[in-house]
Amino acid sequence: MLFRKIREMEFPAVGMGTSRTFDVDDSISEVFSVRNKIVKECQNNGVTLVDSSPMYGNAEKVLGLAIQENDPSKFQIATKVWTTGYQSGVDQIDNSFSLLKTEYIHIFQIHNLVDWKTHLPTLTGLKDEGKVGLVGLTCMTPGDYPEMMAIMKTGKIDSIQIPYNVINTRVESDVLPLAKSMGIGVLVMEPLQKGKYVKDLRLSPDLGPLSDLGIKTWAQALLSWVISNEVITSAIPATSNPKRIKENSLGAIQMPKELRDFVKHETERCI
Repeated sequence: MLFRKIREMEFPAVGMGTSRTFDVDDSISEVFSVRNKIVKECQNNGVTLVDSSPMYGNAEKVLGLAIQENDPSKFQIATKVWTTGYQSGVDQIDNSFSLLKTEYIHIFQIHNLVDWKTHLPTLTGLKDEGKVGLVGLTCMTPGDYPEMMAIMKTGKIDSIQIPYNVINTRVESDVLPLAKSMGIGVLVMEPLQKGKYVKDLRLSPDLGPLSDLGIKTWAQALLSWVISNEVITSAIPATSNPKRIKENSLGAIQMPKELRDFVKHETERCI
């Protein structure tokens, strides 16, 4: 696994998201068993970074239970605060610690910039207390990028989480250069466009030119494309299939520019 730093903390270039896939009923043993196997595969394949949010329904609870069933010391947890108001923020943050069954969260993010002026001092205080490693922002909407960038320029942010993939390259023009100049880590949501660029292609992509890199699936090609931009810290695809964890982890490969161009053109040809 390729690892990259945010400040002085190292993270895998491929992590795992839990949006939709971990919002399940943990009381149903067969359903929870699959999530437990996913987390076990993360542990076995160096996918130590797992990302969640209160926005994802039951995901924090399910993730916390699954991590406890494995080896909690092997994981780096990222989650978010997603509410308005000081006390509501404090309560939600406390609840995340409780649901995730941990006293330390590696990356605590303000989800979609919601009430960031209220939550940023709270998270900064937790960081100073040693309960949070890094303070971050998430932002999905390009119209909100100017506000996110203004917050980044304050120097109070350690990481951002944004959508970025072979087709959606909007952040390349301004967000990623700013992150690079300020040493801000970048987590990537939707690196496979929710699986669309793997499962919903009209044509079969040509993997031949990628074989010397050890890339065997198009998902690996797309993940490699994302993390081959060295500004990116980690891509965090979600999955409900334990077998995908190993496959995704093998996409943590640095790809030369000519092959990045090939993957982009091939994706455009096949969608």
